[in-house]
Amino acid sequence: MRGRTPGAGRRVGALSRDGALVVRPTPGVHAERLTFGHGTHAPVPAAAAAAELAHEPKPFSFTHLETWDWGWGGLLIFSILLFFRPQDQVIALGNAHLSEVAAIVGLSAMVALNSKRREPLTRVTPELLGVLGLGLVMLLTVPTSFWPGGSFGVFKDYYIKVALVFMLMVNTVTSPRRIERIGWVIVLAFGYISLRAWVDYARGVNLVEGGRVAGAEGGFFENPNDLALNLAAFLPLAMMYVKRPGPVFKRLLSAGITVLMLGAIVFTKSRSGMLGAVTMLTVYLLATRSLKPWVIVALVVSAMLVIPAMPQSFWDRMASITDSGKDTTGSREERRLLMEQAWTVFLQNPVTGIGAGQFQNYGTPGQAKKWRVTHNAYLQVAAELGIFGILLFLFIVWRGFSAAWWTRQHLNWIYRRRSRRKPQPEPEDGLTPDERYFLQTHAAAMLACLTGWFICAIFASVAFNWTIYYLLGLSVTARDVVRARERAYAKAKKLAMQEAVAA
Repeated sequence: MRGRTPGAGRRVGALSRDGALVVRPTPGVHAERLTFGHGTHAPVPAAAAAAELAHEPKPFSFTHLETWDWGWGGLLIFSILLFFRPQDQVIALGNAHLSEVAAIVGLSAMVALNSKRREPLTRVTPELLGVLGLGLVMLLTVPTSFWPGGSFGVFKDYYIKVALVFMLMVNTVTSPRRIERIGWVIVLAFGYISLRAWVDYARGVNLVEGGRVAGAEGGFFENPNDLALNLAAFLPLAMMYVKRPGPVFKRLLSAGITVLMLGAIVFTKSRSGMLGAVTMLTVYLLATRSLKPWVIVALVVSAMLVIPAMPQSFWDRMASITDSGKDTTGSREERRLLMEQAWTVFLQNPVTGIGAGQFQNYGTPGQAKKWRVTHNAYLQVAAELGIFGILLFLFIVWRGFSAAWWTRQHLNWIYRRRSRRKPQPEPEDGLTPDERYFLQTHAAAMLACLTGWFICAIFASVAFNWTIYYLLGLSVTARDVVRARERAYAKAKKLAMQEAVAA
């Protein structure tokens, strides 16, 4: 556990009949951290005690400097700038490099806080090791790269930022409240991006390739396929907030954003986006236990109303998934050739690859397509970083699924019916019922998010883009919060029992 030893300078007390911890301060000693109640013998909910012992952040207040966490603040501001991208509209913001400043402030505060607690500079998780390991492979393959300067530029200008921000997530997103806030930032951002896509499509502006809407924002939303990928990957978060009990306004807002995101996917006319969205929706309905009769009826009725309203150009493009004759642009055949080419490049350079970002620059005699990317994230990594790179990348993706699956299964018991005749023992995970429900549904949604990304990534070179690393962070932090609470609850209970025996 972080910080000083819990229980030092105070007596934690015992468990009351309702399972709450009772704090009994040692006479004459100031209760420094575990002052949960007012006065002596104050009953304390076990979840609050576990959260305190797990060193989760206190509620933020502008007037109380001790509640300011600059590490978390830096991550939150960086995420807002990354997803809303105001710097694309206001040139002065881009010139100020505010996102880099926010990340640096966050990382500096994280290191300072961990140093103050006399802890390692960062938490070390298998996922963080995988992300850093992929960066190491990227660096080690620079000398053998087709263009060493270009490969080093990919690492310096793109990947190192991704890795450091992921490290910041692992260290600062340490409570259910923070996980929810990051999720809300992303949902609101995609609501804004999707609304702009609707407006652009209605006005007939910002359209490419025969009426496909492109992202109104830059970065990793600009290309229609990349926009569809991100919409399919983050849509389950919006749907989760619709499903989760809470204020009516918040649920209605989430429902509206869900509709906007679905419409924006259609307007991109992205074949990979639609494949990812359909697979993602299937996983979401199953993982969140939403496949109920009334849901099926609602889906059928919605399909009957929406499908006839879709433009014929959309159906023609979707038909080209199985019928190459309907692909007027030839992109289907081009992608097949590029994937074959990427596989050949990997077989020719299986150990070191040709260097990060160099597939589009690499040329061999008889090569069918030049100056193109692989259009497949897995072949992208294999061709550019070799066998060690692709193994680490697949490890990262698998750990995202594994973390989300573990959290969902670990908390899946909340759906069991409780018998009145045979009372069930109270859970000892240190979570409140609301936190428990949120983390379980969040994990189920993350399975759907990762599925949507996984399918779309088969058709896009997005291995080093932000999307997968944010999805990984949201999955891993939820799992780690559950585990930290359980350990803290067990420690608090042990201390309470020791104090009870001593009393």
